Amino acid sequence: MTQVLDDIFAELGLSRYLDAFVDQGFDTWDTILDIQESDLDALGVKLGHRRKLQRRIANARGIAPSVSLASVKSASEDIKSEPSRRESGRLEGGNEGHGVAKRKYRRHPKPDENAPERPPSAYVLFSNKMREDLKGQSLTFTEIAKLVGENWQNLDPAEKETYESQANAAKEKYHRDLAEYKKTPEYRRYSQYLHEFREKQAKHNKGCS
Repeated sequence: MTQVLDDIFAELGLSRYLDAFVDQGFDTWDTILDIQESDLDALGVKLGHRRKLQRRIANARGIAPSVSLASVKSASEDIKSEPSRRESGRLEGGNEGHGVAKRKYRRHPKPDENAPERPPSAYVLFSNKMREDLKGQSLTFTEIAKLVGENWQNLDPAEKETYESQANAAKEKYHRDLAEYKKTPEYRRYSQYLHEFREKQAKHNKGCS
């Protein structure tokens, strides 16, 4: 999990979903930029919360805040229709130049590449196996995601428990590895880097305000 996602999800008030996103493989901002509505369904993101995330994705793509998001379209579909949305945003706002200024780039700290990798959840373990089984079929990513979600919901409790046991074992190992990693010079160096980075950003933001 990167500090980038930490910051973004905290800013949006969506930190509760962060672990689920990372567990599902959405562990970088670039992957989240291409997230689909079906993925948000599978992740259990509430409608109001997904609007916040989709608005942030749209803003990252340069779409003006004054442009409304379609209630049934995915973020990627919003992005594809950017030109027409920009035009509708100008008409609705009544001011052609309103809300279309270039968005400021916000720097983010580099991730700690030495930290142990976060373990997959039971759902991800099941998803990986099912995706492997479906590999030979001509299914879209969205269709596969839907099938995985439906099969997980209807999975026999005993079989689901097997995946959950594997996930718990991996999580326990992760916490042990993380505890050991926090004793290393690499972790201390990264912590110092992170502290200095945040101080610089705080000074920069204060100077720009």
